Amino acid sequence: MKNKIVFTSIAPQFNLPHPVPASKIVPEWWRKAPGVTDGVETMKKCVPILDSLTSGYVITLGVDVFKRKGEEKFSVDSQIPIITQHLKLQTSFFPTHKIYDEQPYKWTNHWEIKTPKGYSCLFIHPLNSPQLPFHSFSGIVDTDTHPVVINFPFVIEKDFDGVIPAGTPIIQIIPFKRDSWESKVIDDKDYVEIPRFFEVFNPPYSWYKRKSWTKKVYR
Repeated sequence: MKNKIVFTSIAPQFNLPHPVPASKIVPEWWRKAPGVTDGVETMKKCVPILDSLTSGYVITLGVDVFKRKGEEKFSVDSQIPIITQHLKLQTSFFPTHKIYDEQPYKWTNHWEIKTPKGYSCLFIHPLNSPQLPFHSFSGIVDTDTHPVVINFPFVIEKDFDGVIPAGTPIIQIIPFKRDSWESKVIDDKDYVEIPRFFEVFNPPYSWYKRKSWTKKVYR
C-alpha cells in the first residue's frame, strides 16, 4: 500500500488517543441495528451507508468536556487545551440550523496531518452521526503542502446540558487525490434501462455488494 497519511502529535506529553481508521469506531446505533425487520432488509444492509461510516480516519475527543445550558463556555477537567471560541461575527451569515447555538467554537487539534504529494483531505462531521449534540464544519485542506495544524470549528445544540465524553468522534478525515474534472450532461435521448434492471431489486439480495462494490481500505 503506497499511500500513507501521517499523524504526528504536537503534544505527546498529553498521551491523547490516536486517530484511528473510521472502521474501528462505527456508531453504536449502527452496531446494534438489525439487518432484517419483519422480513424486510433495513438500512443496516446498505453498503453505501456502511462505506460512509468506515471511510477515512477519525479524531476523537481526548477528555470529557462539560457544558451547562445557557452558559457559553465549556468546562474541561484537564489542563489539555481542547476547545476555543470563535467570534460570532465570523459565522453570523452562516445558515445555522435552529437547533444550534449561534456561538461558534473550535476543537483544538493536536495532530499534524500529512498526505503524499497530490493528495488533500476532506474534514467533515462524522458521517451519518446525527446523534451527536454538536456539528463540526466541513472543509478541504491540501495536506501535502499545508504546514499548519488544522483545527475544527463546530456549533453545539442550544439546549445541550451535560457531558461530551472522551472518545467521542469529533471529525472524520477522508484523504483523496486531487484531479481535474469536467462534466457532461445528456438530456436529449430516451433513457434506456440497464439490461436485467430488476435483478438489482429482486432476490438474491445485496446485488450492489456482489456486483458493483469495491472494498475501501484504510489502516
